[in-house]
Formats: sequence, structure tokens, C-alpha cells
Amino acid sequence: MKCPKCQAENPVGSEYCRKCGQSLLHEGICPKCGHTNFLDSVYCNKCGQPLTTTKVLSSAVPTSFANGRYQVKEFLGEGGKKKVDLVHDTVLDRDVTFALIKTEKLDETTRTRITREVQVMARLGDHPNIETVYDIGEQEGQPFIVRPYIGGGSPG
Repeated sequence: MKCPKCQAENPVGSEYCRKCGQSLLHEGICPKCGHTNFLDSVYCNKCGQPLTTTKVLSSAVPTSFANGRYQVKEFLGEGGKKKVDLVHDTVLDRDVTFALIKTEKLDETTRTRITREVQVMARLGDHPNIETVYDIGEQEGQPFIVRPYIGGGSPG
């Protein structure tokens, strides 16, 4: 069973993650009978009711990304292709933007192309017309890009 917080693999039947201590049971509560199920359960193992754990997990507001490295400070916005948060990079001690790429409708070829494009941007380094890429990775199967935070002021 994979931990929803740190992605560590845990033995079947575990109630808490062996790496970070996250409860592995709390999200799988059946809406019909109240029985506690494992996070990866699709149906309640007591009454058979379909569980909506994927909806609950995807709509939950994250407090951090990348195993706690990026602490969420503020939601900045969401468009058709990504969701962007202002986060604090705890390793480099600076505020940056964390863009989580939406992949629900993307095939593997498109996902690979996105990764290659970000790698090319990162190789260009300090070009004045291209935003610097600080980090790339995956968060629960979705690619992310970390870039500088450029705060906007009041118009006028």
C-alpha cells in the first residue's frame, strides 16, 4: 500500500506509514455504513458501497509538495493546463511558484513531450526571455515545474 503523503510502500494491513507516520486509513471511510477502509479501496469491504476516495484526495487542498520540500503559502490560480501555488522551498529558503500540470486527458507521448520541453527550458539557463526552471518532478503521478515567484503589484 502506497502512502498518500510520502509515496512509501507499506505492507498490506498497515495502519500508519512506516516512513512518515501518515494514517493509511482515515480517507477510506464509507459514506453509507461508516466503516474504515484502506485508502486504495474502491468499494467498502463491509457493505460494498462504492468509495469516492479519489475525489476526496484530488479535491483536498495540499499543504506541501515533493515530500514536504515545498510548503504551500497561497493558491495563485488555475487554468486549463495547470494549477499554480506560491510555495516556500524549504531546502533553498526562498519563495517560488509550483505549477502542477494537469494530465487527466494527456497520453504518455504528450507527457513525455512536456518533460522534454521543460528540460530544454532548464538547459537554456539564464536567458532574459525565458523563465528559469528551478526544479521538475512528479507529485502523485502528475508532473510539476518550479519557477521563480515574481510578485505583481497593484495596477496603475
